[in-house]
Amino acid sequence: MITTDSRKVGPGDIFVAIKGRTVDGHNYIDEAIKRGAVKIYSGRKKLAELASKFYGNPSKKLKVIGVTGTKGKTTTCHMVAHILNKLGQKTGLISSITVPGYHVTTPETEDLHRMLKEMVDEGCRYAVIEVSSHGIDQKRIAGVKFVAAVLTNIAPEHLDYHRTFENYKKIKMNFLKSAKIKVMSPKSTKLKILPGEFNNLNAETALDVVVKLGFARKAAIDTFGSFTLPEGRLEEVKTDKGFRVFIDFAHTPESLEAALKYLKTITKGRLISVFGCAGERDSRKRSKMGKISTQIADLSVFTVEDSRIENIFSILGRMKSKATLGKFMSIPERAEAITYALSLAKRGDAIGIFGKGHEKSMSYMGFEHLWSDREIIESLVKPKDGVSAIILAAGKGTRMKSQKSKVLREICGRPMLSYTLENLRRVGIDDITIVVGFRKNLVVKRFGGAVKFAIQKTPKGGTADAAKTGLDKISKTSRVLMVINGDDSAFYKPETIKNILEIHKERERKLTFVSLMKNEPTGLGRVIRGKNGLITKIVEEKDATEEERKIKEVNDGLYVFDRSWFTENISKVKKGPQAEYYLVDLIKIAIDQGDRMATYTLPNDDEWHGVNTPEQLTDAQKKMEEKLSEKI
Repeated sequence: MITTDSRKVGPGDIFVAIKGRTVDGHNYIDEAIKRGAVKIYSGRKKLAELASKFYGNPSKKLKVIGVTGTKGKTTTCHMVAHILNKLGQKTGLISSITVPGYHVTTPETEDLHRMLKEMVDEGCRYAVIEVSSHGIDQKRIAGVKFVAAVLTNIAPEHLDYHRTFENYKKIKMNFLKSAKIKVMSPKSTKLKILPGEFNNLNAETALDVVVKLGFARKAAIDTFGSFTLPEGRLEEVKTDKGFRVFIDFAHTPESLEAALKYLKTITKGRLISVFGCAGERDSRKRSKMGKISTQIADLSVFTVEDSRIENIFSILGRMKSKATLGKFMSIPERAEAITYALSLAKRGDAIGIFGKGHEKSMSYMGFEHLWSDREIIESLVKPKDGVSAIILAAGKGTRMKSQKSKVLREICGRPMLSYTLENLRRVGIDDITIVVGFRKNLVVKRFGGAVKFAIQKTPKGGTADAAKTGLDKISKTSRVLMVINGDDSAFYKPETIKNILEIHKERERKLTFVSLMKNEPTGLGRVIRGKNGLITKIVEEKDATEEERKIKEVNDGLYVFDRSWFTENISKVKKGPQAEYYLVDLIKIAIDQGDRMATYTLPNDDEWHGVNTPEQLTDAQKKMEEKLSEKI
């Protein structure tokens, strides 16, 4: 095997040391040798030579077409591959949608040659590759023989990497000149076979490519009858709400403008635009995109899009700097921005959600979190079943020894409350109230938009007082109420939350309580059961007897109530020994009244993690890192 990653080296492998922007592979040569590397080489050019030879020089056995450009690369690639396949020419495709991994357009050199070898083995005659400017500059395509090079367009982009537009343009043009057949997108077209002029320009480009390869234009045009746009390219998410929702990868000023102008022509009502600007990318386009969106759309919602190591509020500030006042609002959390847009839409409206398209992750502080615009939208447009949620987030977290609101403390680059809120949205809960208290303005700033806020006026009022505070804000039509803590619920799976709700409704309970078994339950309320196994009460550790403290089953802190029952009984909770009103006392009230109650016991504490101290926050960070790495 040939590899540039010393961690992947095994006995008999070849290691190629590559100097990157942040990591120099030459520093890991000794490690590669210790792991069994038999040969060591240096440089991308050598890597390409070795990879091509190792896989039998596959690009010489294929007619390889490379497509580059600022926008339209992916769509054009898919069009060319579609036409050739429909014309009976088996064709392989490598694009930002087909390449595994996060935020990848052109694969690394060894992967690229391996994929071309697989195409040869499968009997392909042609290969279409999406070629990024990074891929060209970093010589990822070195060793590939291109029969045709295609340039869709050039506009300022990736200047954070290339520094100047001239450098960026030179890289693209050099690639175009490298092939025998050269194709540039036309500036206009009479085609009207796809939605939007920009897609028809891409179609015209694809047609030019196959014609120069020797195929008939009319036969090629006829293949568009079965063509569908790639995932995340003006992709419509069907709803039964009377309004339309589109997902598009547009993340440059030009592509955003083109998409919005097209959507404006097909929208009878208002056009709502939702988008963000990526961190650590060309910051100059942020104000342009904010201006364009507010000029075309009736309402723009500015939000996050791969903030990476940048402060989200700094990014939003640049987006707002030239935007039209009164025509936008900023909602940092992307799920909340989408929820807000959906809540505003009326019959005849259209929502365009831009920037992520097909991508399946979002980058925060170097961590890739699973994300899909489509999945969130589909969860939120499902028929509602009358569920509301109250998130308790008012606590100061004295043991955290910080003046920062506890729920704003970050786990893998995101405030812990972000996880709770997003998981509830993934379940389809659109009516959510957050109970705030300590440093409430900062919590509202970060999460404001689609949620409602209730202020707990008594800091030491307790969980029952907090939940009661939120009751007035929830929808009057809700039948089921979930109450969940904002500081211990970051690890829940949406599927688990969904299961808890289903059990509660199917069994027609007044209250469903969640518990878990914990080997070291210190600091947590214990679940007290009678000889028949039924719960008799929940006792907080500080109020528990020595014998009760030995119990391993603990209070998880998540409850689901019949909303009417909760409204009727919350005022019956009495002040406890610590002068606080405990939400767990509702369990005792239900038992005393003979009301039907269910218990959902988590099998382990994988989905629960309390954060009350800096040490517990560190543990949560490690736990989340492991969880995220499992998804890659």
